[in-house]
Amino acid sequence: MEDCQMFTDVHSKEILSTMNCLRKADKLCDVILRVDKKCFPAHRIVLAASSDYFSAMFTNGMKEQDKLVIDLHEIPSSMMEILLDFVYTETVEVSVENVQELLPAACLLQLTGVKNACCRFLERQLDASNCLGIKVFAESHSCHSLLHAAERFSLRHFNTVIENEEFKTMHFEEVESLVSSEDLQVKSEETVYQGVVTWVKHNEPARLKYLPQLLSHVRLPLLSVNYITDVLDSEVLIRTSHACRDLVDEAKRYHLRPDLRDKMSGPKTTPRAGTDSILVVLGGFGAHQNLVDTVESFCSKTDSWTKLPNLTRKRRYVSAASVSNKLYVVGGYDGHSRLSLVEKLDFTVEKLQWETVTSMHQRRGLAGICSSSVQWTMLSAMAIGREGAGLVVASDMIYCIGGYDGTHLLSSAECYDPQMDQWSNIPPMAKERSGDYADFNNVIYVCGGYDGTEHLSSVESYNPRSGQWSTVTSMQVPRCYVGACVFQGKLMVVAGYDGKTLLDTLEVYEPLQGTWKNVSKNMTISRCDAGVTVIRPV
Repeated sequence: MEDCQMFTDVHSKEILSTMNCLRKADKLCDVILRVDKKCFPAHRIVLAASSDYFSAMFTNGMKEQDKLVIDLHEIPSSMMEILLDFVYTETVEVSVENVQELLPAACLLQLTGVKNACCRFLERQLDASNCLGIKVFAESHSCHSLLHAAERFSLRHFNTVIENEEFKTMHFEEVESLVSSEDLQVKSEETVYQGVVTWVKHNEPARLKYLPQLLSHVRLPLLSVNYITDVLDSEVLIRTSHACRDLVDEAKRYHLRPDLRDKMSGPKTTPRAGTDSILVVLGGFGAHQNLVDTVESFCSKTDSWTKLPNLTRKRRYVSAASVSNKLYVVGGYDGHSRLSLVEKLDFTVEKLQWETVTSMHQRRGLAGICSSSVQWTMLSAMAIGREGAGLVVASDMIYCIGGYDGTHLLSSAECYDPQMDQWSNIPPMAKERSGDYADFNNVIYVCGGYDGTEHLSSVESYNPRSGQWSTVTSMQVPRCYVGACVFQGKLMVVAGYDGKTLLDTLEVYEPLQGTWKNVSKNMTISRCDAGVTVIRPV
């Protein structure tokens, strides 16, 4: 059967190839397509078999059915040549130079194969500077899969999309569709607010009237009090608009009147859900204090756990963070020494593979190592070596907090500026601890840990803008060696050790309500010293 199918395919291609040669030699052709005064001889039967457009023209009694010369409009002659080549060869070469003319022409002549090839090409070209334009282009030509891909890209990369000129020239309806979407993926509503203001100011006289409506889609109560008073209150466009001031006052009331929050609950006070979030748990130790190198991920869409590639070295006291769709695992303890080793798992590649990245303290000795599967990242070393420290990304800055230096538990913290490749000290925590840390709305939370005497349920928060630490409601269970991250719009703590038992339970904290709640579904194994972060695949 397979040999027969192969013979049929070869026979079909040979027939098309022969007919294409006849077309180019103008042999046995029974119709001429005239485009921009240029004539293209062809065969009706081939055109009708390849295109519903031509099939209807030649078989449904239309006036062109018996005409020798048929004029086609709205198609450049250069595109007609490409389309005819596809009809006779089933191949088409799509490029940046021809795709904007080729796709409309393929849609007009109902050549689905060319249309799909153009859509696949444009989907591969998506980036923050063109995704909005491609979305509009796809919508105008009913390219539903491309439209969905472009829309999904713009929602996932909103923070960089708003920096591009294309965003600033969008129509109001398109901007409103973006900022009102539940699937908009942003670390903070600050980004949404900045996008709205940027768009309005680009053409302030014509767009100022849209500001109240757009601002109503920004979840202002989720902004920090400092941001509301320092940024929103000082914005002239808001101060001069009664409708905008009312929205800001509503957000202030939410913060100032906790007793009214239940009545004010709704979409504006609920973090956006986003899409395709993946919770990653890695390392630690399990039964009999055996070190763990396994990595598990939890998908909110499927409500299931999946095993990912193992770490290259078993370890505990590990720290983890994600930046630009890459998972970074830092430091830890392998049973013999405190590590400064860093590993990276790239979720943008089709096949996940762990890559070793240079350690902070050994980078000079390892700088010469190079191969196709190894990429080294060289960064300035911290002032203090730490294990079990918190690694947090907030406002594009990286914070390393607390931990253990081999002699003492630490309350000190450092901040790294990726642009300057420079570490600087920030104020210390109120309590020495080795816990875990997470960023929510650009505020850093330090959860649980061990202070050298007891296992902690206490929580502290650090606001990078004010440079101050604050006390937060304690967790329900003391958790030493706990993992923490922000997942589905809530602060989540994972597993740990309560002083008696390894934990497989999870708790979530809602900062606006100031309460902790248990997650109903536990992990597959009990563990502590696990690194935890969230990946949103592109």
